[in-house]
Amino acid sequence: MVILEKPYISNLTLEYLSNNNVPVLNNDFAKECAKLYPLNLITSSEMKEEYETKDKIYTTSENALEWVYENLSKNEIVKKINILKDKAKFRELLSPMYPDFYYKEITEEELGKIDFELLKTPVILKPSVGFLSVGVYKIYYKKDLEAAILDIKNNREENKKRFPKAVIDNSKFILEQYINGTEYAIDAYYNDKGKPVILNIFTHKFSSPTDVSDRVYYTSKDIIETFKDRFELFLTKTNEYLKLRNIPIHVEVRVDGDIICPIEFNPMRFAGLSSTDVAYYAYGIRTIEYFLQNKEPNFKEILNGKEDKLYSLILLDKPDKTIPCSRFNYDKLYDYFENILELRKIDNPSLDVFGFIFTETSKENIKELDYILSSDLYEFCNQ
Repeated sequence: MVILEKPYISNLTLEYLSNNNVPVLNNDFAKECAKLYPLNLITSSEMKEEYETKDKIYTTSENALEWVYENLSKNEIVKKINILKDKAKFRELLSPMYPDFYYKEITEEELGKIDFELLKTPVILKPSVGFLSVGVYKIYYKKDLEAAILDIKNNREENKKRFPKAVIDNSKFILEQYINGTEYAIDAYYNDKGKPVILNIFTHKFSSPTDVSDRVYYTSKDIIETFKDRFELFLTKTNEYLKLRNIPIHVEVRVDGDIICPIEFNPMRFAGLSSTDVAYYAYGIRTIEYFLQNKEPNFKEILNGKEDKLYSLILLDKPDKTIPCSRFNYDKLYDYFENILELRKIDNPSLDVFGFIFTETSKENIKELDYILSSDLYEFCNQ
């Protein structure tokens, strides 16, 4: 069963849901989607009955969590979502694995009164309940903290309009130690036995130590082969404390030598805004299908012939949210990339993006990823 919700869903996902008659909650967004692809829409009552029988549900957007909270409130899944969404609770639960990890939950009012000299900088400041990199700040110096507090105040009302409280809650924040190492994202699910099944692993590429953007993620045969077993052991160990089963997760971690430290576990979904589809373009894996049908990828077979290739998800975020998508020259992107597998134009005022591109890049041509990572994208905007 699947819950579709704003702000975006890919045609690739809708095509799969339509072709396989997957039960989809009949809400306003799903009705709009059904105009494009015939969908097996079911009522809220039917969805609850289905969940009681099959104990499995996938949400394509964190906005769908409101329905889960309202309709499955007495179910164990809501307790698990609350733990994973609340970053302070999450840190507390995993503290036996990371006894020396520094974190502190704080209100906005307390944030304005904090004694900077007492902070163990660098630290990360973010909403206790958050989504993507909205409201995430790296704090090195006092001026960074002051700028973050000002930005939080300036964007408070806009974020309330854009995201439900279940997605981003700016009433509480968490200060936590900066995690060293290379950042990776994992799309996986826990099966009915609590065993983790990894569907894709990406590395999160940054332009500088202060960069917190979501511009570039890429996956490759080398990444999968290097980290799949390690991350499976990590997900198995964390589940001794989390006790998750029959749930999809999008996990972000940092790896520093032998240490794997979690940034966050995002429940009920894979990579947001249908960016999980990079697994399909890279490896032919429809992640939603694998979760719903309890499938496990045979990476030994899948990765054959994928040597020397990088498969990227590139977010075309607006440098200025007032720039209309009509000014963006999408065709110009083809001059800068070796092989664009899919170009997705997204003209949605609630999202400050022009769209996504999925690319295949030869290892020796990684400079094209460095280029787009450092670009402010103004060069693609027509006057």
